[in-house]
Amino acid sequence: MAQSPFGRRGFLGLAGGTALGVASTAALGPLAGTANAALGVAAPDTPSPALGLQLYSVRNLINSLGFRVVFEELARLGFKEVEFAGYTQGNAGPITIPQLKQLLEDNGLKGVGSHIGTNALVNAGQREQQYETARQLGLPYLGTADDIPGGNTTAGIQAAADRYNQAAEVAATYGLKIYQHNHSNEFAFTSDQPTVRRYDVWINSLDFSKAVFLEMDILWAFGGARKFAQPGGTNGVPLPNGAFGFDPADYVAAHPERYHLFHVKDGRPNANPAQGNSYADVEIGLGNIPFRAFFDKVGAKAMHHPLWEQDAAPNTPASAGGAMGAAMRSYENLFVIRTLTWLDELRDQVDAMVAAGRVKAAVGEDLQGRLANAVKRYEGGHEQSAMGYLGQFIAKVNNQVRGDEEAKMLLMANAQVVLNWLQESEDKENGVD
Repeated sequence: MAQSPFGRRGFLGLAGGTALGVASTAALGPLAGTANAALGVAAPDTPSPALGLQLYSVRNLINSLGFRVVFEELARLGFKEVEFAGYTQGNAGPITIPQLKQLLEDNGLKGVGSHIGTNALVNAGQREQQYETARQLGLPYLGTADDIPGGNTTAGIQAAADRYNQAAEVAATYGLKIYQHNHSNEFAFTSDQPTVRRYDVWINSLDFSKAVFLEMDILWAFGGARKFAQPGGTNGVPLPNGAFGFDPADYVAAHPERYHLFHVKDGRPNANPAQGNSYADVEIGLGNIPFRAFFDKVGAKAMHHPLWEQDAAPNTPASAGGAMGAAMRSYENLFVIRTLTWLDELRDQVDAMVAAGRVKAAVGEDLQGRLANAVKRYEGGHEQSAMGYLGQFIAKVNNQVRGDEEAKMLLMANAQVVLNWLQESEDKENGVD
């Protein structure tokens, strides 16, 4: 597998090892809550095979070549899910929704969501056609990347959330869940409560018992943490040295059941923290967002719909493969992120089972040693060696975990999934189909 020039250890950040500059608890906002294991997936404690992308990243290719060519190439790279940013293909000619659905099926892809405008998502008279289109495509989610509606006042944001809650009830009759995707501006402070973030008012006003959820754009959340680090001016008040005012992972860790999709987007910080979204987006692996630490805090099981997005991907030089070259390299690094975070998750699962008395301490210590070696070898790009240690882990779980068949089967099954990923990576590196 091709590696980032910064190496796996460097660009992913060691799990739990990223220091975040944190402002006061007043600026942090109300993040209290108990993590809920029910994440809207069938088996929340098991690895998900899905890696996807927001099609906006390759919009120029869809416009010139059409969905068929783009889907074929994305499937060849290994992507399994796509999030739409429109259902037309520009210069490639007209296409119908049934034709688009057939192209997904032909290429083994699943449409997982779509970005449309806020009014089209929630307004009666507009939303129904959008919901029907999403249903025809088999989308489980339909959302928007528009800013939180309602302006900067608490009452305005609460009223906008009520519109979402009402729309979610209608969407549910179509078998859909609706969602909102953040940029950095959501983390600004309200004008009438200057120590309360707009995002906190928003998420505390949504009724998550209905079919309404959130998509976190990880990069823009870090941008909000950097740009709006502390209460103050409408354009953001950063902390010295660009330190963060909060850790975006805390929002997910507090309520993982609210976040069904993630944009796993990398970026480099702007020299001026208050400029734009505070970051310029780049290919995964070329920025400094600590994805591994992020998913270690929220739990890898929350990563069940990770979607690569790079707004600037169409600007990738032809010598670097253009937008599809960016997609290829970002897929490879997204693959690494998922594999390493699930190796970390296995270590957490062993610790939890030891603490609960489901696995003996001595057995747990032995298993952790095997996992530590697997992680170290994979971090260095040695898939074959990592596979050997993970195979040892599976064998020792089978032989030494006794008296709790459920714990044994969960650890063995999850390790086998990760082992399969390592084998896939090794085969790809060796040119094996």
